[in-house]
Amino acid sequence: MPENAPRILVLDDETMILELCTAVLSAEGYLIDAVSDGNDAIALLDKNKYDAIISDIKMPSLSGSKFYEIIKKNYPELSKKIIFITGDALSIETKTFLEKTNVPYLIKPFRLNDLKEAVSRIL
Repeated sequence: MPENAPRILVLDDETMILELCTAVLSAEGYLIDAVSDGNDAIALLDKNKYDAIISDIKMPSLSGSKFYEIIKKNYPELSKKIIFITGDALSIETKTFLEKTNVPYLIKPFRLNDLKEAVSRIL
């Protein structure tokens, strides 16, 4: 993999989603760091430079909305490089959050081509 390949941080508490995103995006030539905990994601952001972030919204330790607030405050250059993924697009809380942030999102289960296209658009 080329050293200058875009680096993407993937955050989701579902192992299957992490593995799927890692496999699909690695095959597209991206460098992927995948974690299942928001606090681990913050630690990686402190150590590495990322070109994009893919994050679930509903997670146990650190919600996607809290994660987004941390990104906006501490890594403002990445606040427009996030794609959210959610299986809970119908809840009022999630809808309100997505409308307020105006960040691109995919609804689980999503098509692999939709994932690739969303990443391509924000890079």
